[in-house]
Amino acid sequence: MLLPWVESCVGEVNTAKRIADEFGGKLQPMRYAKGFKVYEKKGVKRILILNPIDSTEVLGDIIVEPRSKRGVAQYPNSIKVPLERTICLSSTQIAYFTELNATGSLVGINSSDYLFNKDIKARIADGKILRLGKEGNFDVEKIAGLNPDVVFVSPIKAGGYDAIVGLGLHLVPITAYDETTPLARAEWIKLIAIFTGQEAEANRIFAHAEKEYLRLKALAANVKSRPTVFSGKMKGDSWYVPGGESFYAIYFKDAGADYIIKDKDKGGSTVDFETIYQKAAHCDFWRLRTSSPAGFNSASLLAEDARYGYFDAFKNRKVMLINLRETPYDEINPVRPHQMLADYISFFHPELLPKYRRLFYDTLTYSNEVVAPKERRKR
Repeated sequence: MLLPWVESCVGEVNTAKRIADEFGGKLQPMRYAKGFKVYEKKGVKRILILNPIDSTEVLGDIIVEPRSKRGVAQYPNSIKVPLERTICLSSTQIAYFTELNATGSLVGINSSDYLFNKDIKARIADGKILRLGKEGNFDVEKIAGLNPDVVFVSPIKAGGYDAIVGLGLHLVPITAYDETTPLARAEWIKLIAIFTGQEAEANRIFAHAEKEYLRLKALAANVKSRPTVFSGKMKGDSWYVPGGESFYAIYFKDAGADYIIKDKDKGGSTVDFETIYQKAAHCDFWRLRTSSPAGFNSASLLAEDARYGYFDAFKNRKVMLINLRETPYDEINPVRPHQMLADYISFFHPELLPKYRRLFYDTLTYSNEVVAPKERRKR
């Protein structure tokens, strides 16, 4: 089913093929990304953002013309580029702008709890960029008052978008998070570059990331042993488990590790503690993500749930930690898949990258007073 806030969607007849046939033009090939298509005709680009559930359906139909083009616009509702006033309602979208050094057009962003980019923070302090709230609670009046050329949105996020549709603004859905490979997510920089007028630079950036990623993948391809790894932790009564063909699973595989989940799920599912413990009790490594205050360590982890101490990875001090309060993960990781892969390899096979300094992850710090249980108590 198409999302109600996408003005261009008019039901099943609005398929990608129909629009492409109507527009004509040359399809610009993408190497990995599946979530969008770009057609070009006489300097005009037509961008189709595809429904991740059914790629024949269109979430966004955007026509882009150069701002320098003279005369009457061939397409009255087109977006003129490069953009002069941009709103991003997701932190991960900002990553593409920062990598392109194109944050100058930003006038509004979501109210992320964690923001590291110094230039953006300075412009917020000067009132040149406004924080617009979070999903489900955007400040619609502020958004309208900024008079943006484009509002980049994440269609799966809950709430807020119906009200934005009523403002009559150009909405561009970004579904890079639905891509199932690291390089596919990174390739969305080519889409953002259309709006910033930096397509050649985006091609250069992506080519470098691709080259390095494939080099590192090849480096880890022939390792003699593949350590086992699992991911996540409890949230409430559930543990989110990435699927066996998910984005994270691909990273682990390419880094020379054996991910314990073997299903065909490209997304993930929630399970109880007992289920994950049966699978992961004796895993070599544990990937852990948190947004806890600075100084999060082994004692902090056990304070959340003492059962975490039962895992061999905890006992053997092989917990790979990323703390969103201390690392600009969301602002970097979409466009740096090669560096993320290098981080993983440095844990699983440190001999392959003996001089590498990690960008995202660190080893969980152990406080002196914490002693992990040697054996799980029988129930």
